[in-house]
Amino acid sequence: MERDDRRPKYEDWPSSPNLHRGRRNSLRYSEKERLNIGTEICGRGIKPLPFFLFFKRNYLSFFFLLLFSSQTLLYSQTPTVSLAENHFDGNLRITKQIEVWEDKSGKFDFDWIRNHSEEIPFQKGISDYLNYGFSKSVFWIRFRLEKPPEDKDLFLLIKAHNIDYVDFYFSNTSEKITKKQTGHFVVMPEREFPHRHYLVSIPKDSYGKDIYIRIKSDISLQIAIDLLDWKSIHQIDYSEQWFYGFFFGCLGIIILYNLAIAFFVRDINYLFYIGYVFFFGLGQMSMLGFAGYFLFPDSSLFMRNGIPLFFSICMLFFVFFASSFLKLKERLKIAYRFTYVLAIAIILNVIFAAAGEIYISAIVLSWLTSILSGFIMIVVLWGFYKRIISFYYFGAAFFILMASSVIYSILKITTFETNTFLEEMIFPIASLADITLFSFALADRIQLLRLEKDQAIEQIVLHEKERQISKDLLVQALPKAIPYIPSLSIQIFIQPMKQVGGDFYEFHSPNSCELGTLICDVSGHGIPASLVSAMGKVAFSTQKKNIFSPKRVLEGMNRILYGNCTPEYLTASYVYLNTETNTWRFGRAGHPSGFLQRKTGEILTVHPQGKVIGTFPEIQIEEIGFLTNPGDRILLLTDGVPESFNSLDEMYGEERLLEFLKNNANLPGDLWVKALLSDLESFSGKGLKEWEDDITFILLDLK
Repeated sequence: MERDDRRPKYEDWPSSPNLHRGRRNSLRYSEKERLNIGTEICGRGIKPLPFFLFFKRNYLSFFFLLLFSSQTLLYSQTPTVSLAENHFDGNLRITKQIEVWEDKSGKFDFDWIRNHSEEIPFQKGISDYLNYGFSKSVFWIRFRLEKPPEDKDLFLLIKAHNIDYVDFYFSNTSEKITKKQTGHFVVMPEREFPHRHYLVSIPKDSYGKDIYIRIKSDISLQIAIDLLDWKSIHQIDYSEQWFYGFFFGCLGIIILYNLAIAFFVRDINYLFYIGYVFFFGLGQMSMLGFAGYFLFPDSSLFMRNGIPLFFSICMLFFVFFASSFLKLKERLKIAYRFTYVLAIAIILNVIFAAAGEIYISAIVLSWLTSILSGFIMIVVLWGFYKRIISFYYFGAAFFILMASSVIYSILKITTFETNTFLEEMIFPIASLADITLFSFALADRIQLLRLEKDQAIEQIVLHEKERQISKDLLVQALPKAIPYIPSLSIQIFIQPMKQVGGDFYEFHSPNSCELGTLICDVSGHGIPASLVSAMGKVAFSTQKKNIFSPKRVLEGMNRILYGNCTPEYLTASYVYLNTETNTWRFGRAGHPSGFLQRKTGEILTVHPQGKVIGTFPEIQIEEIGFLTNPGDRILLLTDGVPESFNSLDEMYGEERLLEFLKNNANLPGDLWVKALLSDLESFSGKGLKEWEDDITFILLDLK
């Protein structure tokens, strides 16, 4: 028997006989061909042909063929949606009245589906909202429409916002097919009706004929199918746009309000929060279809990628906001480190979404949402346990968001039954409540910042008072006059810096040729240092009989101050100078070296041994002496001079000081002081009042 030439032409997927149009055609294939076709269909998940069609022609097979034909008449026919006047008022959800088949291979086209419709195990819809989760399959929908009692235009609406391909196939009485396409890959201007859902008109000559819809998407698939007239479409759009207009308007007001606050308070938490709300709004607009309609109607890229892209960026800002607002870096370091892990994972997901890997990105986004929810819940519970107030507002807001996010993620990952409220309403309502509570949390933070600011101002005022008291004590402790030695010129510079310290100096001159000079630096700052300075001044006054011996002066001061200035201590240098005998003796207790510069230019750095004063019961001070000559110069200083730093964190140091002494040996004392200060300012790059430490030095010039 010759083969029928009317076989469908599919190179990759051989088709089975067209039993719908005539079962006798199946007998024109060879037994081997029929066996291969049946196996092929079975391997593709389609209902296999009855086994008896593979038998040779005989009376028994003919009997089974008659039996099969009678069973075919009982096979479920294409469901017909009734439009009787008492059932249809212009708005009818028909999801339960359709049939759906999942093509896991994704390679069958419409002609094949139509020609083999009776062999395909279409399943009747069991819910008003079908949920297929993440799937790379193609879903075929089949149904018929009864002609409406009135001659009016009707429309089919696929209620979903994330479908890549939606193809409608309408046939008329002459079997001519009308195809209408929509979906993410069809930009708004190219659709039959620009709409946030997928809307097409129904040709009037397609009633009573099979209508097929092909749906495929890389994002989680949840759909409902509505049959509407034009009046109902306008009514639904009007009511929905009121609700969503209010929702997105609230988001806009929240963003502008917090942007204004961020401008004044300069708090980075507000920037993180604004980023979170802004990209959350873009994600919601993409998910609900408004972004494709209003923001980028000509861009299939953003229409398709917007949901995982914007929600991923939103989640990234939320992680930053939670970490900063809850101060995890200071309070819970392990949680703070985990936020870095989350941030890296989210950034990678943003890259996937931007690159068009929507299937992977959308799945990862759902799992990241669940992981982030669990992580924040643990952190919030820890904050509740520690009774930290900022966690209360944050926790209340987060639990609402977490509940809606988890429910929504479960619906996207799984295939549980869903509905319009869960698909469209729960997340916007919960997120609006969540965002509002976060605003309250930030408002509470403003109050906290105000209190912290008031406390800081009080501290500053108190500190200024303390500084003024310290300065007054220091000024009162300093000598009121400089001793007059005819053959000696004395230059003094003392500058307390940001915090008044304990630098002070003192002289004792019993006659016109002897001078004892003490320079000290007290550890610490403020009033305590000033008080210790005053005590040091008193201790020095008890050593006037030992003016000729630096060793006796410093050791005697230690015995008096030990146990009376704890925890502070003093470093000190003492010089005895006799212009009549040309004697110079020097001792130091933990203080910087002294410098003797000869008239010839030679510089002696003198650093005898000696521990600090006030810490040990007894200290041993080494004393070094030199003969002096007219024209020699002696420099005593505190550590504020050599320990001045520049912007590179380099120290001025002793070497630069020696270089300065060498280059300015011939300057008079008053000009020498100005030159040193100028050199220090030039090195540090700061003005004199910006230095971090007190600076004190004394220059003695022998005439």
